Amino acid sequence: MATYKTLYKCRECGATSYQSVIERDSSGALKPNGQYRCTGCRNIFATIRAWWEPRRAPDFQTSTLSG
Repeated sequence: MATYKTLYKCRECGATSYQSVIERDSSGALKPNGQYRCTGCRNIFATIRAWWEPRRAPDFQTSTLSG
């Protein structure tokens, strides 16, 4: 059986799948609302890229004060 490693996984929990978030529209019909829910941690993300893309480390500036 072949195994593979994917880059596309949840940045929070490492799950490799997500689902569209379904909501009722104004007429009562169930439709995707454009957001995505991780199947592992159940966090909701605005885009698929936000689901898998690692968070950027904050940019820190060192202090130039001398004592």
